[in-house]
Amino acid sequence: MPRLLSLALGLILLLGFTDILSAEKPKVLDPRLELELIAEQPDIVTPIGITFDSDGALLVIESHTHHRKPDYQGPPKDRIRRFADTDGDGKFDTWSTFYEGTEATMSILSAKDGTVYVATRMEVFRLRDTNGDHVADKREEIAHLETAGRYPHNGLAGLTIGPDSLLYFGLGENLGEPYALVGSDGTKLSGGGEGGTIYHCNLDGSDLQLMATGVWNPFGMIFDPAGRLYMVDNDPDSRPPCRLLHIVPGGDYGYQFRYGRTGVHPLQAWNGELPGTLPMVAATGEAPSGVTWYHGELWGTSWGDHRIETFRLGNNGASVQATFQTVVQGDHNFRPVDFAIAPDGSLYFTDWVDRSYPVHGKGRIWRLTWKEKPAPSEALPLSTAEEEAKELRKSPTLAALEYDDPFLHQAAVYGFSQRGVDMPLEIWKELPTGAQRLGILEAYRWSFDTKQAEAPLPLLRAALDDRDDLVRIYAMRWIADTQAKNFLPQLKERLQSHTPSVREFPVLLSTISWLESGSVGGRNEILEQQTLANIIRDEKQSTALRTLALKLIDPHSKQLSDDTLQALAQSADKDLARQTLQVLYLRGTEHGEKVATEIALNADRNPQVRAMAIVGLSDHANVHLETLQKLAADENETVRQEANRTLDADTVANPISPEKLDQWLAAIEGEADVEAGRRTFLSSQGGYCIRCHRYDGSGADVGPDLTYIGQRMTRKRLLESILQPSQEIAPMYVPKVLLTDDGRLHIGYPITDPSVNERRLFVDTAGKRFELDPEAIEEERDSNKSIMPEGFQQVLSPAEMRDLIGFLMETSDAK
Repeated sequence: MPRLLSLALGLILLLGFTDILSAEKPKVLDPRLELELIAEQPDIVTPIGITFDSDGALLVIESHTHHRKPDYQGPPKDRIRRFADTDGDGKFDTWSTFYEGTEATMSILSAKDGTVYVATRMEVFRLRDTNGDHVADKREEIAHLETAGRYPHNGLAGLTIGPDSLLYFGLGENLGEPYALVGSDGTKLSGGGEGGTIYHCNLDGSDLQLMATGVWNPFGMIFDPAGRLYMVDNDPDSRPPCRLLHIVPGGDYGYQFRYGRTGVHPLQAWNGELPGTLPMVAATGEAPSGVTWYHGELWGTSWGDHRIETFRLGNNGASVQATFQTVVQGDHNFRPVDFAIAPDGSLYFTDWVDRSYPVHGKGRIWRLTWKEKPAPSEALPLSTAEEEAKELRKSPTLAALEYDDPFLHQAAVYGFSQRGVDMPLEIWKELPTGAQRLGILEAYRWSFDTKQAEAPLPLLRAALDDRDDLVRIYAMRWIADTQAKNFLPQLKERLQSHTPSVREFPVLLSTISWLESGSVGGRNEILEQQTLANIIRDEKQSTALRTLALKLIDPHSKQLSDDTLQALAQSADKDLARQTLQVLYLRGTEHGEKVATEIALNADRNPQVRAMAIVGLSDHANVHLETLQKLAADENETVRQEANRTLDADTVANPISPEKLDQWLAAIEGEADVEAGRRTFLSSQGGYCIRCHRYDGSGADVGPDLTYIGQRMTRKRLLESILQPSQEIAPMYVPKVLLTDDGRLHIGYPITDPSVNERRLFVDTAGKRFELDPEAIEEERDSNKSIMPEGFQQVLSPAEMRDLIGFLMETSDAK
């Protein structure tokens, strides 16, 4: 058993699940607050949106149509129920119906003038009570949706009014169905397949405009006092996590429904991974539905994790970052949805109660109040970078396109798009940097999307041959999104005549696959695996392209035979042979170990190739003890060192405490052996990092891709993330702690595999997969500990750590 895996056993101490086992009533975790049940079934059932009207009465959407079953006994349509204080004693006492007759009703918002805005799956409209009888008698359409889509909660939702007195709302992914959104003045905006979108219009529905795209289902939106717009975004199927997003004009947040529900396709981004896309502010709990600004923080509901969350904001360049905290935690019968702030300053929220999607006749409304009057809260002021972004949207500069801050870059892109960018191709080609050429290309794309103009074909053709791979990737994404099949010959020719970068190759293959077959695909899609296998087997292809294909192919791919790999391992090209040995090692077969043994013992082979072959023996070092002992006495120093390291894998003398970073930094001074670090990254006797991380195309997607980590982190910060992995867990990689109905506890990071249906898939701390029946999961929480095990100071010597850090820091744009 590799020594690192044994460290994972201690993680069971992290569960802290005793409170859930007996929890029946939601528990308030902030001692300053107290929770009160205001109403429940049968007075209110399956409540969704909630707001206070201008008279201080509570208006609640009561759903009776959401996945309604034939035997459901409730009213035939949804209702807006009004809960009022009729005797003036400060307590709500009377229910009445303010409005009824809608289907799949999602959101409600009361404006200052007494108007009530409502969003259903198919329309946004406003209501007025003109005679004062507390029943709506005037209805005006704001916008409606023309589409064949009818799934109840992926249409229109998320109402809020901005400081600019515009109405903002969202459209969900609509299951990729074509649609037209029509404003009250006849403005029609069309789309389909691109995922969720954000719009704004005048309060009467005129001047409808697209604001942002690339989300999933925008259920809740709110402005903070500084004028920032936030949205909580349900995630695709099993793609973790759900997102809190800072929505800016022209923003693209990366999700495209056309490439599948899982959110892991190379043409999709979830945290700014692709050029032209923006990252999240923070991760949220599962199935977030509502968000509000309350006492200096954002508050959110997590329907799936049974909790109320807060997000304390901090400046982060031209955007914000947030620290998450749970304020109220309930059991599996606590399903909070939407918020409303009462005139007295208390916070009300709805509770769906049951995990069933079909309407079920249950429901509750809760109220959070302060035990003592809280101190006045202050809004997070706009940073200097945010102020600059506002100016760039009005007056963009080419220099601003080179900012590393994605929100500043995007602000300049939006500014150019609003000017009606029209740059001659010859001038675009001569722009001095890839960032500038990329930015102008993005500006053209936003103009194309908003004005529904024709794509600039000559520009796209030139972009596909640009010297910067990020420009090429963006062009491919645009081509794929628009199904521009006339680019197929150029894409295929490029695959034959150029060796793409490692980040470009999956996008190129996915674009070709999508244009040829319409297949959603992904890294393990059969057609792409076949394409990679064909490249690997083709002796006419360059060794560089064949090596790259070996990095990307699934090591267990049935398209690639053991005989093919054995032949490639004999290649005189060092990189091709070494990559082949890596694939054989990850395959984990006796045949692979046999090939590795022969190469390791062959003194005529390149020493680095022989050392990689020794890694191929490390999982079963006891079986290969005689071979390793012979290699430990080899004439070549590189071979000797790797063999001795494998033999001495269980011995790390006098480990330094992980908290003593300065001592560690001093201990790893000196020149790193980058190739030894590569083997440490790979080997089970070293970091075993490749089982969870991807580097230079190879590996897994359980943890973040580390290919360009050296561009994002200092040496000290990288060392800290290895030694203290739970000190700061990136929002994309928070593991789950789960209680199943058999009383067992599990820790796992949720992942997606298209072949696994109707079950949830996780990776445990040992990098092994396990499945759970969703119906068997009683409780689910975020872990405050990383899925990456602690204890690397007991695994790696300072010399090994120096080599590993050196390998990870050696990042170049050539990859």
